[in-house]
Amino acid sequence: MHFKRPVFLLCLCLCLGLLTSRTAAARMLVIGTISDEPVKETRAFLPFARHLAAQLQDQGVTGGSVTIARDITHMSELLRTGAVDIYIDSPLVSLAVRAKCGSRLLARRWKKGTAQYQSVIFARRDSGIRSLEDLEGKLVAFEEPFSSSGYFLPRLAIGDQIAPLAALPSPRAARPDSGGAYVFSGDDENTIEWVLRGLVDAGAMSLRGLKMHAGGDFDDLAIILETKAIPRHVVSVPPDVPAAFSQVLLAVLTTMDQSAAGRSALLSFERTAKFDPIPAPTLNLLKKFQAPVALLIGGG
Repeated sequence: MHFKRPVFLLCLCLCLGLLTSRTAAARMLVIGTISDEPVKETRAFLPFARHLAAQLQDQGVTGGSVTIARDITHMSELLRTGAVDIYIDSPLVSLAVRAKCGSRLLARRWKKGTAQYQSVIFARRDSGIRSLEDLEGKLVAFEEPFSSSGYFLPRLAIGDQIAPLAALPSPRAARPDSGGAYVFSGDDENTIEWVLRGLVDAGAMSLRGLKMHAGGDFDDLAIILETKAIPRHVVSVPPDVPAAFSQVLLAVLTTMDQSAAGRSALLSFERTAKFDPIPAPTLNLLKKFQAPVALLIGGG
């Protein structure tokens, strides 16, 4: 059978148009997080990113990659410009990012098999510190500026119950004449050590982290505050992501634990048990944190 020339040219143009549109739609799926250890985080995230990308091929996804942001502002810019498709991090840090770029919370991640956690503020048992009021004029150690459990959650719990805390560069720096102060320790082990050695008056981290890292010194520490529980990690998407893609992504994430390949990918992703929709009461709690988190990142 021979096509007439005009018909043949029309068919050829249509085929080329379809090919071009499919090529234009094809893209890499980029998963991002915030960390000061980009190599370590990339190794943790990359196998998961590739598995997730394979489940989204019908959405034009051809592969998965990872981008590690330096800080909240950097991640906000990556989401706003579409350089990151999926952002996975602790919830209050994610709210801080959301305050800057309008990203949307999509799902809860059961990191290391844990759906939620709470933070604590603690001091040496023999310090005489028994309540938040006793922290007036004292030095508190937080973990790092982009930690939900080690900074945002306990800092918000302190709130305005004591005088504003001044930031110090190190525990040995001169303290302000009035009011309390805080310093970043870098990790939970440092926080515990600084409290035990008296370099700081109190420390903050997740309750799970305190029990895990304090070991035999746990009985020498007194918990003076326990916060409300929040999700261990959440998944966010850019502000302008199409609703249809969000629905497909949520479906893929929440069914991943139902297949052998999916469970294997989850296990390799820092022992993630599963993803699920954020429960309504938890989502309402996070919404209450939105304004205070925005104020905190604005004022330091």
